[in-house]
Amino acid sequence: MSDEPGATNKAATEIILDCDQLRALLPHRYPLLMIDRVRLIPAERKALGLKNTTINEPYFQGHFPGNPILPGVLILEAIVQTAGAAIRQFLNVQSEVAYLLTLDNIKFRKPVFPGDRLMTEVILQRFRNRVAKFTATAAVRDAKVCEARFTVGLSANVPERLQLTEFAPPLTFAQGPLPEAPINTITGVMNIIPHRYPFILVDAIYFKDDKHIIGLKNVTANEPFFNGHFPKYPIMPGTLLVEAIAQVGAVFILGKPQNQGRLAYFTTVELARFRRPVRPGDQLVIDVCETAVRPRVGKATGLIFVGRRLAVEARISFALVDLPAVLPAHPPATL
Repeated sequence: MSDEPGATNKAATEIILDCDQLRALLPHRYPLLMIDRVRLIPAERKALGLKNTTINEPYFQGHFPGNPILPGVLILEAIVQTAGAAIRQFLNVQSEVAYLLTLDNIKFRKPVFPGDRLMTEVILQRFRNRVAKFTATAAVRDAKVCEARFTVGLSANVPERLQLTEFAPPLTFAQGPLPEAPINTITGVMNIIPHRYPFILVDAIYFKDDKHIIGLKNVTANEPFFNGHFPKYPIMPGTLLVEAIAQVGAVFILGKPQNQGRLAYFTTVELARFRRPVRPGDQLVIDVCETAVRPRVGKATGLIFVGRRLAVEARISFALVDLPAVLPAHPPATL
C-alpha cells in the first residue's frame, strides 16, 4: 500500500461514532443520510456501518409503491457514506469534501426491506494522489445483500470544481439536437415503470429504436435529495445518476410488449465513471443502449450528457421477473 505523506491512522483503538458525531464528520443530511452509526477499526483500516430501515423514509413511497424495497443505489450510498467517515478518521482529513469517482463490480444479491438492519463493511485498500480505493460489502442478518469496489476523491477547493462554464447548454445527443417534443411525457413514463415521487428520475423520453433509448432528466434545486447531499454545495449524488440510467433502461425494456407485467431488477453495475458534477439547473440527456439480452436477463451501457459534455458513463445488468401480487420475501435486488 502506498499512501500520501501524513495519511496515518488517527488512533490505534476502535472508535464508535453515533448520529451526532457522524453529522459533525459528514455533510449528508435528511433525506439522504444513509448511515446511523459507524464503528472504526483503525488497525485494519476497516469501518462498519449500521443503517436501520423504516417505512417512514420517503424513498419507500416512490420505489415500487405497495411493495417497498430499499433501492439498490441507496445501499451503495450507505456504503459510500461509511467510507466517508473512514476517510476523515483514518487519513486525518476533516475539511475536504469526498466525492464519488468510480463504481466497479457492484453486485446486488438480495433485497432490503423496511424493518431490516443494513450492516456495511468497508476496507480502505489504498490512498494515493488524493484518491481512496475501497472494497465493501453490505449484509442483513449476516446474509450478503451487496458487494462493491469504488474510489473516492478528495477536494479542498469545491467552489472552483463547481464553476459554471455554460449558462444553458443545448440538448444534444450523438445524432444531433433532441426533437422538439418527447415521444413519451412523464405520464407515458409512469405508465411503463412503477417509480413515483420522490424516486422517479426520468421526466421524458425523446428517442427509441430497437436497441437504443434517449431520456431526459431536468435537475432543479427543489428536489429533496439536494437538501441532504452536500447542502452547502448541492451536487446530485453519483448513485442517483446511476439510478437515472437504470430507470431509462427500465422504460426501454418494460415498454416492449413481451415484457408487460414484469419488473426490471438491478443485478450489477459493472463499471461507472463520474466525469463531472451535476448541479441544479442542469438538463441530463440519458443515452442507454442495450448490449445483450436473453429472455430474462440483459445488459446495457448508459451515458449522461450535460450539453456536449459527458458527465457519467456506466455498464449495468438487469433481470426480468414476472410481477407478483406481492413481492416474495427474497426477490433479486432492485433498480
